[in-house]
Amino acid sequence: MTTLLFIGDIVGEAGVACLEARMPDLRAQYQPDFIIANAENAIISAHPGSPGNCGMSPELNERLFALGIDLLTGGNHSWDGPYGRTIHEDTRVLRPLNYGLHAPGRGAEIIHKPIARLGVINVMSWTAMPGVDAPLAAAEMQLVVWDGAVDLVLIDFHGESVTEKLSFAYAIAGRTAAVLGTHTHVATLDTRILPGGTAYVSDVGMTGPGDGIQGYAPDVFANSMRLRLHSGDPFAFATGAVELGAVVVRCDGGRAVSIERVL
Repeated sequence: MTTLLFIGDIVGEAGVACLEARMPDLRAQYQPDFIIANAENAIISAHPGSPGNCGMSPELNERLFALGIDLLTGGNHSWDGPYGRTIHEDTRVLRPLNYGLHAPGRGAEIIHKPIARLGVINVMSWTAMPGVDAPLAAAEMQLVVWDGAVDLVLIDFHGESVTEKLSFAYAIAGRTAAVLGTHTHVATLDTRILPGGTAYVSDVGMTGPGDGIQGYAPDVFANSMRLRLHSGDPFAFATGAVELGAVVVRCDGGRAVSIERVL
């Protein structure tokens, strides 16, 4: 039996600190063999020339790796901020596989451990980034490349649409151990095992501060909706109690037998 712990979008210092406080208990309770986390919202960057306002930083990444997290995934904020290129020199950081061949970084990686070889794929949906390549085609090509080289596969599908995520998951069911949704930061209740032994959830949820909008202070979003223009308000993280979004997937022979939420 192989146990996977997947942590949803980590938002800000509060999300990282939450994991630093909770990880010893999570490791003791679930005894995961592999730990994967999405961390593309770890910082607010507002960096000149950056494609967005979020991103990762080497310092926060190292704090997460120190907790035993094996690999960090990303999404539409993968290249945000001053470290948007350099963080991808670390093979433990993934960006969407289907964002072309030439963007910095890699979209798939194998984690080798005595218990198993886990292949992790990060893909982005059309609904979150319309310009990306077809996510299913990219994932299927990677599975062909990995034929015989991995024992089980986990896919972080970063996207808005539940229909798109479910369609992808059913199309690839039986060929991966898990298809786990990220990006909306809102935990969904639809954990299930698809035909062939693929664990699925539409969105794992976020690990970050509540009482805002997806972990962020609401003013900039509310005022922009009111003005129909960017309001000029600075982006800031929310200040509410921190919520933990995570799931545990247990696998046997490369196929999932259970998926449960970490409460």
